[in-house]
Amino acid sequence: MAEHYITSKELISTLKISSQELITIEQFFDAIPDDEWELLEGKDYRVVAGNGLREYTTPGAYTLARYLDATQKQGFWEVIKEWFSHRKREVRRAFVRKKILDNCSSLVKRNDIFFVSRSDVVAIFGTKPSYLKKMSEIAQRAEQPLLKGQDYDEFIDEGGLHYSLAGIDKLSQVLKTSLTKKNRREWCTDVGEVIRPQVKDIVDQIIKRDKGIQKAICKVKRDNDNTCQVTGKKPDKVNNFKIAAHHLYSRNSYPHLADVDKNLITLTCEVHEQFHQYMGGYGKPCTIDDFIKFVEQYYPSSNQVVICLNDQKRVLGNPEPVNQRKPHVLYLPVSRVL
Repeated sequence: MAEHYITSKELISTLKISSQELITIEQFFDAIPDDEWELLEGKDYRVVAGNGLREYTTPGAYTLARYLDATQKQGFWEVIKEWFSHRKREVRRAFVRKKILDNCSSLVKRNDIFFVSRSDVVAIFGTKPSYLKKMSEIAQRAEQPLLKGQDYDEFIDEGGLHYSLAGIDKLSQVLKTSLTKKNRREWCTDVGEVIRPQVKDIVDQIIKRDKGIQKAICKVKRDNDNTCQVTGKKPDKVNNFKIAAHHLYSRNSYPHLADVDKNLITLTCEVHEQFHQYMGGYGKPCTIDDFIKFVEQYYPSSNQVVICLNDQKRVLGNPEPVNQRKPHVLYLPVSRVL
C-alpha cells in the first residue's frame, strides 16, 4: 500500500497547534543537522510544489509528536497514531468500494432483496471459489446461519448461485475469524460493512443515469420540433403518429453515450423500425456509420441528414463498445435494480 501523508494543515488541526508553532518546530529541526531531533526530506516529509508546504510521512509525523511530548505535554503521539490509523482504514475502504464497483455487474433485485453472483463475491473478497464454498458451509452452521431466499439463492436465469448483501455480511464475519493474515481480515471485515452503502450509491447512480437518458430523449425531441430528421414528417391532427429518439451508437453496446443528446436522432417509428430490420433486429448493435449507410441506401435524397450525421460523428469521436458479456454495473438497465 502507498505511503500515507499528512499535510501541514491537517497536522496543525490534528495536534491543535498554531501554524507559527509548526513553523518554529520545523526551523528548530532544520537548524542543527545530525542532532537528536532530525527530519529528512524524502524520508520524513516531502515539499509540495507550488506552495512549498510540507506533507509528513508516518515516521516524520511521529517524530514531531515525540518532540512535542518531550517539550510540552503528553498525548501528541497517541493523537497522531490515531490519525494515521483512521486514514489507513479510510484508504483501505476506498479500495474495497472500488473493488465492489468493478465487480458488481451481476447485481439484481429479487423479492426486494439485492443479490450478487458467486463469481463477483469471490472477486470482491479476493479469495478462491473453493475457499468461499468452504466459508459458506461454515456460515450455514453458524449461530446466525445463511438462509436460502434471504442470504443466498439459485437463479437459473442469472447463471446460478447468488448471495444477498446480508449474506455477504455474514460471510465476512466467518472470513474475518478464519483468516490468519491481519490485512485479509481487515479487508473482509470492511467488505461486510461497506457493501450495503456502496450498493445503495450504485443503485442511486443507475437511477440517475436512466433519468438522464430520458431527459436527453425529451431534449432532442423538443430541439428537433418533434420532427423526423430523415423524412421531415411531423405529427399533426390528421397524421397523429409518434416520433422515436434513436441512439446512433446503440444504447446497450455504447451505454456511456446513452444520455448524450448528440448520440440521438428523431425519427418516425416507421423509419426507426425499418432501420432496425435493416440491422437484423432491435437487439443488434449499431453505430452512426450503420445509420449513414441506411440513409444513403433507402433515403438517398436526404443528403442534408448525411452531412449532419457526419458532423455528429466527429463530435462523438471513435467510441469503443463495452464488454457485452460483463457490462459495468453502472450501465445495468434500471429494471434490474427496481
